[in-house]
Amino acid sequence: MFSATVRADGSSNFARGNRWGVFPSFSAGWVMTNEPFMEDVTNWMDFLKIRASWGQNGNSDIANFQYLSTIAFDQSYVFGTDKITQSTGAYADILPNEDISWETSEQLDLGIDARFFNSRLGLAFDYYNKKTKDWLVQAPVPLIYGTGAPYINGGDIENKGFEVALNWNDMIRDFNYGINFNLAYNKNEVTRIANTEGIIHGPSDVLTYGITEIYRAQVGYPIGYFWGYKTAGVFQNEEQVAATEAKLSTAAPGELIFVDTNGDGAITEDDKTMIGDPNPDYRLGFSLNLGYKGWDFSVTTNGAFGQQVVKSYRQYLGEPKQNFTTEIYECWNGEGTSNRLPKLEGMETSDSWKNFSDIFVEDASYLKVQNITLGYDFKKLFL
Repeated sequence: MFSATVRADGSSNFARGNRWGVFPSFSAGWVMTNEPFMEDVTNWMDFLKIRASWGQNGNSDIANFQYLSTIAFDQSYVFGTDKITQSTGAYADILPNEDISWETSEQLDLGIDARFFNSRLGLAFDYYNKKTKDWLVQAPVPLIYGTGAPYINGGDIENKGFEVALNWNDMIRDFNYGINFNLAYNKNEVTRIANTEGIIHGPSDVLTYGITEIYRAQVGYPIGYFWGYKTAGVFQNEEQVAATEAKLSTAAPGELIFVDTNGDGAITEDDKTMIGDPNPDYRLGFSLNLGYKGWDFSVTTNGAFGQQVVKSYRQYLGEPKQNFTTEIYECWNGEGTSNRLPKLEGMETSDSWKNFSDIFVEDASYLKVQNITLGYDFKKLFL
């Protein structure tokens, strides 16, 4: 089996010369169990197909007219001595990018489909490598530019991994059952950023006011990874503070011990590193179906593993009337009371709370029972 397509798409979101994208694809498959040399295995293998595909598709889903310096009429101004009457003003609201063009997703897939033992056992396996090229992203610009940032073709991203699905269905007299299991593994990595630094920085003040960026896109790392300080506990006493070479000038009992990751003997911005990844390594699903005469029962579960999330103990550090989460009871309040969370006293100015670190990052793996169903077909009573 073989098929091939070529698709051409045009979008007025891009300037003339960049409006058209051409995206080819092909797929091929071979049902090996149809071949004479496979006859010896047909007593236990009912079906075997190998397949491969490669293709591209495009993305133009951005705001209109990014290649022009558009004018916005959404600001009001007061002129002269009259401080009540407002006039509507106009301004250039984005920097133009005449070179903006299509984002392209290119994917290679190799797979196997098979059935065994009178089709009671089914198997599907796929290996994939998906590359997103010329990623459309709104890159941050300095406020000194005085206007908004346009979308750019900001870099390349790669996702690769595998997916496997197994199912078993059988019947024993009046009892039938089915088991389905699927597992997917994915590795995400940014392979190119279209600037000299190789980084697209995240915004500040996300977790709370005064905290710098907590996530970023960077070459060689998963997209959106969490960036901050690793910690090695809490200073318990003055002797421990004095014995630690790499520390902040505000280091004191009850404050966090930040890790000197680059080994230069000081705690600086250069010690910040990857402290979490919001992208799961594995996803899985499992379902069980049982049936006996008129009764049926099913359970469906799903899960994701290997990802982290950021939590906030309090929305704004400088707001005394806001509540904390109950985990704040685990803060340090004297030698030996805690080796994970710093002291609460003075948190509005404390470097332990103002600097983003792994105390704000926690495991987000989960396994969830999504649905449980028990039913009975009442028409069985009358047949």
